[in-house]
Amino acid sequence: MRAVPARVLSGGARRRPQRGATAQAEAVALTADLLAMGVAAGLTPYLAVEVASRFGPPAVAEALGAVRSTVESGLRFVDALDAEAARSPELAPLLSTLANSERSGAPVGAALGRLSSSTRARARRRAAARARTVPVRLLFPLVFLVLPAFLLLTVAPVVLATLAE
Repeated sequence: MRAVPARVLSGGARRRPQRGATAQAEAVALTADLLAMGVAAGLTPYLAVEVASRFGPPAVAEALGAVRSTVESGLRFVDALDAEAARSPELAPLLSTLANSERSGAPVGAALGRLSSSTRARARRRAAARARTVPVRLLFPLVFLVLPAFLLLTVAPVVLATLAE
């Protein structure tokens, strides 16, 4: 008996990172919305990061918690954002938006809203591209499994009956 690798049974190694990337993009977009609402409610970017680290999606809240603990240990907020952006590239756009706002003093709410919508649009485009590959992937079972079974069950009896006469 031959062993089947676990990654084959679980749907392949290629699909899992794409789902993870989509979930990560959604977490970043949700966190950007949460930060934008916090800033719109009158919180400073640091306090908005503190709230997002408590109530945000777990994937992003951990990184924001690291930023918060780094600031509490004595590093400047901007430097902590830059350090975390270097450690986690998937959060770099979000963290650099916050860092740029903190450096310049510009309002960050609109930038976070744009980041959220562009991240969601990018995730939708990736999902649409994956959906366009479904017909190609379904071609193999159709050609090699369904059509031969159809021929075997419908055409073969007619041919055999004709030959038997």
